[in-house]
Amino acid sequence: MGKRITALKSKVKRFVKSVSGIEEGKKLSSPFATGSGGPLFENQIQTSFAVLMLAGGICPCLKRPIKEIKLQGRYAGFHTDDFIAFVEQADGSDKAKFLAQIKHAVSITIANTAFKEAIAAAWRDFKNPDVFDPTTDVIALISGPLSATDIDHVRPILESSRNSQTADEFFKKMKLARFTSSESRKKLKIFRTQLNIANQNIAITNDELWAFLRCYHLLGFDLDVQSGTSLSFLHSLIAQFNGGDPTLVWGAVTNYVASANQNAGTLTRDTIPKNIRDLFSKQKVQMPEELKTETNTQALSGDQGNAVMLATLLGSWNEKMDSDMDVAKKLIE
Repeated sequence: MGKRITALKSKVKRFVKSVSGIEEGKKLSSPFATGSGGPLFENQIQTSFAVLMLAGGICPCLKRPIKEIKLQGRYAGFHTDDFIAFVEQADGSDKAKFLAQIKHAVSITIANTAFKEAIAAAWRDFKNPDVFDPTTDVIALISGPLSATDIDHVRPILESSRNSQTADEFFKKMKLARFTSSESRKKLKIFRTQLNIANQNIAITNDELWAFLRCYHLLGFDLDVQSGTSLSFLHSLIAQFNGGDPTLVWGAVTNYVASANQNAGTLTRDTIPKNIRDLFSKQKVQMPEELKTETNTQALSGDQGNAVMLATLLGSWNEKMDSDMDVAKKLIE
């Protein structure tokens, strides 16, 4: 009897496992993790910068047009290597580099592996004058939506470092309760700890920490969801050109960037295929509705046309001033 009960319990146990669909020792994973969400998010971020370059937009942090994007730049000596955007002014001056590391999910903590890896790579580039100039270049950790804690207590640290003239001024602000929260001071300690580890467990100085933070940026994009605001803004930018449906244009750029990324490609307006460049070649010109009237769009001729032409040449004048009226009279004659 006891054996029969034991066998019955065993059957019930196997049945429960089969119904639940979960094998012993196995856990469910998120669809994002199992569905190549990470590489897809990276591709979306890279594509957004390619669109900015094609549309003549401005690079975040550096506020200059993007001239070139190097994908997977490890072969070129960069450790922050998901992409490097090279920016400059229209006349070729004011050149700088934007080094980007993309992590879909990251938090500024001691235990977070993604943050530890990103900081280690950033520190190696920061200390390498062959790839990074701290007086002009920046390093960005780009992630999905940031936690409220990191938004409220990490980004203020980075902004404070950029708005301090010296390391002494920065650390003085960090110690004052009215300038900085206790949570921000905890986050600053995390940065120091991770940088000490990246520096082969040799403690960095206050000057080194301040100089690094001045160059470091934490950016959040919600490109991991189709309904996000980032994608809406990018589609709106694309819509300013005569390339057709913005979603189709975005898809074309996305596919090209994915292919280029596999080959560590370098993107410029000249290397991107002509059929994609042409989608950004002409901006739409929209006339305000108040000007779209029959009167304003009719061609003027004869004396009326001559009068409009002369008035345009003359510009503005004051009918109460004899000198202005004398000039108008001579021009008409």
